Amino acid sequence: MIVPPLSKWTLALLQAFFRWLYHEGAWAYEGVAALVSMGRWTHWVTRALDQVEGTRVLELGHGPGHLLAAMARQGLHPVGLDPSPAMGRRARRRTGASVPLVRGRAQALPFRDGSFDTVVTTFPAPFIREPRTWQEAARVLRPGGRVVVLFAAQPPPSFVGLPWRWLYRLAGLRSPEGHPEALLRDPAHPAGLEVEPWTFTDGAWTLHGILARRPPCP
Repeated sequence: MIVPPLSKWTLALLQAFFRWLYHEGAWAYEGVAALVSMGRWTHWVTRALDQVEGTRVLELGHGPGHLLAAMARQGLHPVGLDPSPAMGRRARRRTGASVPLVRGRAQALPFRDGSFDTVVTTFPAPFIREPRTWQEAARVLRPGGRVVVLFAAQPPPSFVGLPWRWLYRLAGLRSPEGHPEALLRDPAHPAGLEVEPWTFTDGAWTLHGILARRPPCP
């Protein structure tokens, strides 16, 4: 599916709506995400577990906490970071007191060097394109650790109705036209990370991400 480019004003409107959806409107976030993904959104998010290595895991932009809860159930030791107080409250209700939640920004992580085996983020906001995010992710990873990013869901060809396309964008999902993994590879390489694509299917949907590894110490 090729979605026509957005005008400047339409893009600004969508960005404002997404900010509202992630903060004051966090109560509606999961419903919108479930609607546009035909009920698959939570499954996609938790599929990131397939790529997690080690037990110490940092999730950037944890949102309502589905992946954090899934990691805790598997006996891992996750930590969640998110700038949204509303998402923090929703994640706390889902995870209880067992999972540390930190309010902060991915560009300035309040953790020591080498604190985590894996850093993971699913359907992230534009912070993932900033070089500082990747520098910080590389810093808090142990040597040999990895960054797992799930950044796009490509809908089936039948997913063509205009209302669906708008909701798809409002939920922060996007189609991977061209090679958008290059947008993530470009800031990841200067941070010293080795990058490879990650793709999987779920029914008629195709999910796209990247895996970036910090080289082990010589």
